[in-house]
Amino acid sequence: MTTRTSENPAVRGTACASDPAPGTSTWPDVLYASVWLVFLFFPASGVLSAPVSSGTKALGLTGLGLFAALYVVSWLLEYPFPRRSERANALFWCLVLLLPLVLVVPAAGLAVTYVAPFFVAVCIFRFSMRASLISAAVVVLAASVPWLLARPPHEWGWPLIGTLPAVFLLLISRWMMERSGVQEELKRELELARQREAVGRDVHDILGHSLTVVSMKVQLAQRLLTTDPQRAAQELDDVLVLTRDSLTDVRSTVGKLREPELSVQLVQARAALRSAGITPHLPDTVPSIDAARRSAFAWILREAVTNTVRHSAASSCRVTLTPTTLTITDDGVGLARTDDDAVPAPPALAASRALVDDVVLSPARAGTGSGGAADDAGSGRTGDSTGPGRVRNGAAAASSSVLRGNGLPGNGLRGMRERAEAAGLRLAVISPVAGADGGLRIVVEPA
Repeated sequence: MTTRTSENPAVRGTACASDPAPGTSTWPDVLYASVWLVFLFFPASGVLSAPVSSGTKALGLTGLGLFAALYVVSWLLEYPFPRRSERANALFWCLVLLLPLVLVVPAAGLAVTYVAPFFVAVCIFRFSMRASLISAAVVVLAASVPWLLARPPHEWGWPLIGTLPAVFLLLISRWMMERSGVQEELKRELELARQREAVGRDVHDILGHSLTVVSMKVQLAQRLLTTDPQRAAQELDDVLVLTRDSLTDVRSTVGKLREPELSVQLVQARAALRSAGITPHLPDTVPSIDAARRSAFAWILREAVTNTVRHSAASSCRVTLTPTTLTITDDGVGLARTDDDAVPAPPALAASRALVDDVVLSPARAGTGSGGAADDAGSGRTGDSTGPGRVRNGAAAASSSVLRGNGLPGNGLRGMRERAEAAGLRLAVISPVAGADGGLRIVVEPA
């Protein structure tokens, strides 16, 4: 069992896995999940007290140990199949957790049903609240039916006493986290409204003062044009300086209004992907994220989804969001590097992927002449293969505002990288995605 912070996939809504942090839990979550393993005491007691041989008991305890280890791994790697839904990944872990129980059943017998809450936890913290209730009911029913069929009626209450309270606590925790997520979102929206109101006041004050002074100086200059042209020119120079300063102030102030809100960007991204015929797999809500990182995530998400819609030829796009990481993955044509200036990749990456100005390219695609859908006609170029562990600098694409069809990073990618760095983050673009012939994955994580 486990209860989790608001970053879990259940609170985030639909999520996906990716390399290396997205689709995984933070260590505090895993540690908290591990604490609940003490409740394996009940099936362990059933194994030790069972009238079976020592060998069977040893196998039973070994099975419980494997179960505990796999349970922890299920929180370390929540989504082993990033292209599958959260339900498919949860079902996978449930099936995996059933395997060690084969060793437990001969010794523990029906006492093995006490592990049911762990299966409930695997499901409900990955699903929506409605799906969580359904999955909890299914697991409890599946665990209780064998006991009810094999035991006399006066013993039917034991599995319910052992599982229902734990399941109830898990559901309460799940509901409280969802409520907490909603409240956090409302707080952020309220703060945004306050900021906009403050910006409105600032714009009014700036323009009110500036336009008043401009009007007075222009009128004065009109009167002085015939009598004192030099003084009139000076007044007009003052007007020019004042208008420039005011324009700078207005741009700075209005810039606050243009700061994208991450939750709004998620909604807009989902709509844009659907309009382009791309199946979206995006979070429904946003975990608690500090302001600088939240702003960077919003900008990067907007730019990345725009590139996916315009150039990827993808059929689906997945987004994973945690308090520290953002990942956007599509199954499109991916990237290719074609510059002639090759430089060595970092040793840690050379064996499997190349790092280019924050662009990570799998060796299978490095140096090829194919890539994403072309941004401009004739933009694809050919180049010699650099081989594994070699990368290309991509300098020739500096004028591109998006990811070019030949895979070169343009101003769009450069802008994403700069925003990430300003927030203390690192941005990497991986293509092709591991285990696929194509695809592109943008990973934003702490530097």
